[in-house]
Parts: sequence; C-alpha cells; structure tokens
Amino acid sequence: MMPFLDLDQLILSLCNERLQKVAMIASKTYQVLEDRGIEITAATATAFDARVAVLVGNGKLEAKGDIKRWRHSEVRLPGLEEINQ
Repeated sequence: MMPFLDLDQLILSLCNERLQKVAMIASKTYQVLEDRGIEITAATATAFDARVAVLVGNGKLEAKGDIKRWRHSEVRLPGLEEINQ
C-alpha cells in the first residue's frame, strides 16, 4: 500500500466538480494502484474507505449519502457548482 498522503492525492486527482459514485472513484483508484504494481487486498479497501472519510471530514471532498455505502453515495471536489447537462 502507498502512504496515506499519496493515497489522498490520488483520490483527489480522480475527483472533479461533478458528483461521482464512491464506487467509481474506488475502481479508478484500484486501477491506478494496479498499474503501479501495487497489489489490491482487503487492506486496500480499508485504507481507501478511511481516506475518503478523512477527506470528507476535513472538507477536501463534499459527499452525498453514506460514504460507507460506496454504490449509494457520491463525492466531488468542494466549492464547485455541479454542471447539469
């Protein structure tokens, strides 16, 4: 696994002004980690879950729904208006 600050930066780099399912961000995060040769384990999911909670808690991400339920919650970068199409 990578250091938490690096994981935070990776998660934030995959987010934007649009709400996205936490499950989608997890999937993208796992893909980047795999591409870097980092094995995906249960600890990866635990670390991802914890870091998303920290990022939401310290205001670096905005969330809708219960972020512990990845397919039923969404996150985005704060302070940006969602663009409707």
